[in-house]
Amino acid sequence: MVVQLAGCNVKSRLVLGLRCLTALLLAAVALGLVFRPDPRDGLRAADRLFVAGRYHEALAAYEPLAPALPSAQLRLGMVRALRGEPLPAEKVLRAAMQRGLAPADYQLALLYLGHALADNGRAELAARTWLLLEDCRSSAACAYRAPGRLLAAEQALRQGDYLAADAGYSAAIVGALPPDWVALARYRLALLQAHADPRAARATWAEPAGVPAPPAPPLLAPLLVATGAGPAQLAAVLELAPSAARTQLLGQLYLGLGLYGLAEQQFAQVDARGPEALSAAAYAAYTRWRAGDAQGGLVRLEALVAQYPDEPRARTLLALAYLDADATEAARAQIDSVARLAPGDPDVQLAWASWHAARREYDQAALAYGQALAQAPAAERGRYALLAARFHLATTYELCESGLPLAELAAKMLGQNAEAQGALAASSYHCGHFAQAAEAARAAQTAGAGPEAAYYLGAALAALGDSGAARAALIRAADLAPASIWRERAELALASLP
Repeated sequence: MVVQLAGCNVKSRLVLGLRCLTALLLAAVALGLVFRPDPRDGLRAADRLFVAGRYHEALAAYEPLAPALPSAQLRLGMVRALRGEPLPAEKVLRAAMQRGLAPADYQLALLYLGHALADNGRAELAARTWLLLEDCRSSAACAYRAPGRLLAAEQALRQGDYLAADAGYSAAIVGALPPDWVALARYRLALLQAHADPRAARATWAEPAGVPAPPAPPLLAPLLVATGAGPAQLAAVLELAPSAARTQLLGQLYLGLGLYGLAEQQFAQVDARGPEALSAAAYAAYTRWRAGDAQGGLVRLEALVAQYPDEPRARTLLALAYLDADATEAARAQIDSVARLAPGDPDVQLAWASWHAARREYDQAALAYGQALAQAPAAERGRYALLAARFHLATTYELCESGLPLAELAAKMLGQNAEAQGALAASSYHCGHFAQAAEAARAAQTAGAGPEAAYYLGAALAALGDSGAARAALIRAADLAPASIWRERAELALASLP
């Protein structure tokens, strides 16, 4: 055997000379360096999991890398922030920043640290943290400046500081904001302008883009806020001709988004003598209630009932407000009045069901749900069956005796409805019908359901003994909503898998 190395011919039976021995040792060291595991290879693999939204697996991948790599510790803090663990996230992110990070990574850490602080209710400190992003010295580091402005604007919007939010979105757009973040900023600006100037809102939304910004850095994407159906709903409202109906619909849109100040402004603009007056007044009172002013909302509803004593909707809202305030006897009086004003209305039975449930009289609540279902028009029976099934799920009262048949009826009547199929999956699982639970969970997922359906699919598959498929479904549930109760339940279930 002959090995050719560094000009030496080495034969198996020859004594190695010093020169050849040295060359062999150097070669061995070089090969060891080449094939030694590099922690950065693991970091790149973990980053691919993170970018793909596989946060459960990314967390496990980052943890062993964090002691050796500050950048891996940064990622670990980012995952913790996304999982709704603000205190651990803050601790890990600050530790990574103290160890020393590249400028761009340091700015990324500030971005996620602000997110964790805001999630922990420390809005002022979050705003100051995002403000630090303004001090950046390179194009890579400055890529996070405009997104920081947008996140600060989102926080201002949640707090009802609409002027600060408007200024923040405008400043974000001026910066190098990635295209999908620009779309969010323009939608929010249009939303803020629509209550005072719908024409300006349409113009803001339709404004042509300036110089195309680079795509968002991959590790930034999870912080982009989802808007759901909001943009489509706003566009539909803005297309309507000026009218009381448009004003009211915009108020309802604001109410649904939790923008209570803007909602109240809209409802106040509806003509008090017009056909929409009662509805607007009821929504205004409900808005006050939802905004946290329970007493103020209650006073408005009482005034509304005094003004419209023969209006069932106003009394129903007042009854719900009384229930929320634990004034069950006052609520009962209002429901009695509604029952006289609207005999045979299935919604009256729903009100009674809520009244009995608030008093923990679950047997009577179940009877009221049954009566509501019996009185409901044929086309609405699926919806009422779903409400009843949800009651049995929430209370576990006669879940398998009554709740499961109701969930089956709702799923049959509503077809490919995510909520109905999800209720059937949950009810079936808790009643030990695991194959039916898995089938319904898959149908719910096909209809667009979220983490709840994925969780019940995984739990049902685990009960059926299919551990591999159960693990995949449970990890999917954890990743779909990393900051939710479903992630926590999914991880508990994962821990019990063989």
